[in-house]
Amino acid sequence: MPELQQKSFSRQVAYKVRVSDVLNASFDKDNVYATYIKLNNTDVSRINIIATLVYKTEDFSYASAIIDDGSGRISLRGFENKLIFSKADVGDVVLVIGRIREFNNEKYIMPEILKKISLEWMNVRKLELMKNDKIKLEATSSEIQNSNLGEEVANINEEIYLLIKRLDTGDGVAIDDVIKKFNNAEAEKILNILLEKGDIFEVKPGKLKVLE
Repeated sequence: MPELQQKSFSRQVAYKVRVSDVLNASFDKDNVYATYIKLNNTDVSRINIIATLVYKTEDFSYASAIIDDGSGRISLRGFENKLIFSKADVGDVVLVIGRIREFNNEKYIMPEILKKISLEWMNVRKLELMKNDKIKLEATSSEIQNSNLGEEVANINEEIYLLIKRLDTGDGVAIDDVIKKFNNAEAEKILNILLEKGDIFEVKPGKLKVLE
């Protein structure tokens, strides 16, 4: 999960998050009208996501779509602006800014902005989130504190991600090769973290690739 900016909920900041952050967070309502999820003890109602548009339709009383950023899929629903999805086609990478809502225990996004962007921006966002991601590292903090990582902890996700990308010539990289090249006692733990998050995957048993 990205480190959230220290701004009040009333300003309705559009936080940069992953789809999985939204899906896994607890959903709540305040005592007035706003709906929000809890991320890092912050009330988040508006989000900023970069993902691939994998489905869209305008056949019903409202327009709907589905986006996938590699960490999960979530629905978009356009009630007032039914033409918002006409700005992109299935397969396009899009920037979505909108509000989180829930119906029948299913979270979805009401998009305020949907803009087609280049694939490069998805990679930029992925690295940006990786730099600030602390969920899994915090979960294993007691183990990491006993290692020699020190100041490298904050950047370790990005370093090992880029190492896999650099070593991959097309068929993936052997897990043993990554561990040897990274040359750190925490390499296997970090690989498991990245696999769980979906930032890397096994293209076949024992071979890793980054998700791009």
